[in-house]
Amino acid sequence: MGRQPLIIIGDAELCKEIGIKKFKDIPPRSIPSPIAGNVIHQKGLFFTSGTRWSTMRNTIVSMYQSSHITSLLPMMQSVIEYVDQHLLISEHQDILFSNLCLQLATDIIGLAAFGFDFGLTKTYSLDDSAIQNNQDHDIVVTDFIKQHIYCTTKLQMDLSGTIDWRTKQSEKNLVSKIEQIVEKRVSKRERGSKDFLSLVLNARESDEIKMKNVFTSDYVSALAYEQLLVGSTTTAFTLSAVLYLVADHPEVEKKLIEEIDNFGGHSLIPTTDDLQHKFPYLDQVLNYLHVIKESLRFYPSSPLFAREALKQVKIGGYVLPKGTWIWLTPEILSKDPKNFPEPDKFLPERFDPNCEEENKDIHTL
Repeated sequence: MGRQPLIIIGDAELCKEIGIKKFKDIPPRSIPSPIAGNVIHQKGLFFTSGTRWSTMRNTIVSMYQSSHITSLLPMMQSVIEYVDQHLLISEHQDILFSNLCLQLATDIIGLAAFGFDFGLTKTYSLDDSAIQNNQDHDIVVTDFIKQHIYCTTKLQMDLSGTIDWRTKQSEKNLVSKIEQIVEKRVSKRERGSKDFLSLVLNARESDEIKMKNVFTSDYVSALAYEQLLVGSTTTAFTLSAVLYLVADHPEVEKKLIEEIDNFGGHSLIPTTDDLQHKFPYLDQVLNYLHVIKESLRFYPSSPLFAREALKQVKIGGYVLPKGTWIWLTPEILSKDPKNFPEPDKFLPERFDPNCEEENKDIHTL
């Protein structure tokens, strides 16, 4: 990649060596040139390093504990039920499922991360005018979510580092809107602690000087937006992939529907414990559940895991100089027949704990 040393790893054992045995030598993520010039991404958790990274991570990790996720289930269910009851269905108009998933994920993460109801699932459209005409929106939030959807669905970056003027302008606008949202939340004395943004701001306002130095306004804005961007796009992609694969395999769809129907009535909401223990086949089709795991194997939500060597390191018998970009490729790993027999077949059963294939180390990786 020009003068930048880069290796791409598609071997399971080498990935384990890099990700586990030699992680301390290769902890930071490599930053492609488009990201390097992007303030939003550069100051989020994903590309921060050192003691700032560890402090940021340790502060927000409670938001990802199962107890907190469980507390969010009623909110998630309410958003989904609203869509279920109010979705406009017409025989003359198709529903773009990927957009619907993006709306759902954005609204749910908006409530969980920002404490705002973006209301995208109430507009039925990702069109600017539809978002603008939602009278329930705060104007700052409206402008922010319009800009976010535009950046997420309309603009693209390339690895060469060339970003057109519209992308740059959109990023500037997005940063401005995020900063306004953060400022408004800072001014609220009774902000609670349930959403991500409030948790970070409460930590910053503690008595620890370190927290004030780590969570400066620019990093708070970047960190909060990162949760929305990473969570909404990957969730939308994964749900779309699951629906496509299940619909394309009637035998899987039949088993899945039977399992869901056998759980109970429509009004019965499963807990996180139910999802883990009462939906074994769903677990085979989804991520921490089977169907999701197999769907992510088929269509990984992230094409690679990018790392950078902090010092000279030896991998697979080769000496790599300090600063080498090391990219791990889950898509290559997941399609290698040595790791997954018949890799082109959609087989959720391969993740069944009683299946011989599930006992392979590659599944854990």
